[in-house]
Order: sequence, then structure tokens, then C-alpha cells
Amino acid sequence: MRLVTTTRCQRHVGARRLRALVAAGIATALLAAGVVAEQPLVIRPAASIAAVHAFVAGDAGELRIVDVAAGAVTDVVDTGAPVTGLAVSPDGRTVFVVNGWSGSIAVVDVATASILRRIRVKAELDSAVVRPDGQRLYLTGTANGHGVVLGFDLANDSLAAVIQVGSAPTGIAVSPDGTRLYVINNQGASVSVIDTRDASVAHTVPVDVLPQYVAVSPDGATTYVSHTSKSADTTGFVTVIDNRTSKVVAHIPVGVGASELAVGGERLYVSNLQDGTVSVVDTATRRVLSTLVLATRGIAFSPRDHSVYLATGRTATVVDSGTGQVTSTIDLASNRDPATVIAVTG
Repeated sequence: MRLVTTTRCQRHVGARRLRALVAAGIATALLAAGVVAEQPLVIRPAASIAAVHAFVAGDAGELRIVDVAAGAVTDVVDTGAPVTGLAVSPDGRTVFVVNGWSGSIAVVDVATASILRRIRVKAELDSAVVRPDGQRLYLTGTANGHGVVLGFDLANDSLAAVIQVGSAPTGIAVSPDGTRLYVINNQGASVSVIDTRDASVAHTVPVDVLPQYVAVSPDGATTYVSHTSKSADTTGFVTVIDNRTSKVVAHIPVGVGASELAVGGERLYVSNLQDGTVSVVDTATRRVLSTLVLATRGIAFSPRDHSVYLATGRTATVVDSGTGQVTSTIDLASNRDPATVIAVTG
């Protein structure tokens, strides 16, 4: 028995070393620089500014900055390439626009509506999230055939971590305390749970096929994963994961082609691309309360005004998160760039 235990331990250590070597090799190929290990941190949320803005973009690469109070687009920033993801700094002053196919991130200053700088990597990127303390930007992508999460130190845009995950990572979410990342491995049928304090994969949670995007509850206890339909005429569903045990505890049937999702308070909103609807789910009972007939791509929740923001083509639709009622529709003043991704301050 002792020999078997030792062999398993050696295999485990060997596997960890191999993953570290692969990650280091990817880092060198990406930026020709060594990987800087993350250090344990005390995560403190950054202070936020008072104004609420929504940010929407699409395949034409134009970022629209929306003044929510005015209900209008105030500025348009051309980032030059199709947008696959958006992330906003906790203070609301900076937007990180992921031009995924070109392997770059446009760093946009909200006040001046201008591109401050670009971060470029040799990878195909998908989604992004900023840690609540505002110190790290995390991106999902594929580099040299490997699924990775890239962590950038926002003080100097340096590559602080490269973490190998599963195949074809797409959606990413961060826990409210900033210590965990939840990454969808679309072709790997799993969720990688990353400890941001040492930039390592703490757990890998197997899920059903075709996972798409991910959201974490405001208390950090639950993760929700959307799954697109297996065929054109069957419903999609949401996998519910208990973050304390890293176990799947439920599946919630929603609409056809379940994609992006957002959670706030006692409601989960899920966009269903193939049937042009949004499912409104009660997180306590895990049942669909209502279905909004809205063709929606991106969804973002704002705890500041308790609203859900939907990217609905050439408009942004604002919904009261508690009642599920549409409170306003904002014209995005676009004839060529329907909104496909959305983010909101706060």
C-alpha cells in the first residue's frame, strides 16, 4: 500500500510540474518573458465612482459608452477589430475591450473616450474580468493549442500569471472576494476553479456538454453555468454548482440556445439565442418565473441600481432585476454594429 501511495504522489507531482512547464512555455511564446508568480494578497474592493455607465460593443469593434441616467450614447470609440469580451475596472474609469481574434485588448479611458494603450498577446482571446481590487485583469484564450487564463498586472500591463485550463475556455467570472476565478472549458465540458492568490487550479468541476458562460452569486456561494441546446429544437439548461463543495447540485431547464447569463439578488437572467428569449429564474426555487421575448446577446447586472442590462441588437434594454419588467430602452445609434457584448459599472 505504501508503494502505491508513493507512486500516486509522484505522478501527481509530475503532472503539476508538467503543467507548470507548459504554462511557462506558453508565457514565453506569448510575451517572450518569464512568468511572475502571484503573491498572496488581501483582496479589498476598489472604490467606485458615482456615475453609472453601460458599455456595449459588437463585431464592428465600436465601443459605445452609454450614460444610463440620460439614457443615451455619449461617446463611441473605434477599437478597430471585432469585440469578443468587455470588462470594467471596479472604479468605473477604465474599460478593457477584448479584440479576441486579433489577440489584443484596448484599454479605454471612460472620461476622455479614448484608447490609452493596447495590450497584445499571441493568443486567440475570448472573455475578460477584472479582480474586485482592480489590480489584475484576467483573460481566457487559446495559445499554442492550449487553453489558458492570462493574468495581467494592471499597474504596468505585465504578464503576472499564465494558468493552463481545459480545452477552448470561454466565459470567466470572479468571486466577490476576488480569491476565485471560474472558467468555462467549452470543449472540455468542465469548469476550472482558480485560486488567484497563487495562480493555480484549485478544482476542476465536470459538467455536461457545451458549457458556454458563467456567473457567480453575489454571496459567492453558487456558480451558474449555461449550456446551449444539443439540437435546434431542445431546451438549453443551467448547471448549478455549490462552491463550498465544488459539486453540481442542480440543472435548470431554460430556453433554446442558452448563452450569456447574469445573477443578482434572487434572480438569474439567461439569454436564449436560438429562440430569442430571456429566462428569468428564481435562484431560491431554481424555477423559471417568466420569459422575456427579447433577442439578447450580452447580459450584465448592476448592483448599484438593481437593474439588468441587455444587449438587444441596436438597443440596450434595461430590466428591473426583481420584477423582470422593462424599465427603459436605449437607442445605440448604430446601423452597422448590433450590440453583442455589454458591461456596466458597479
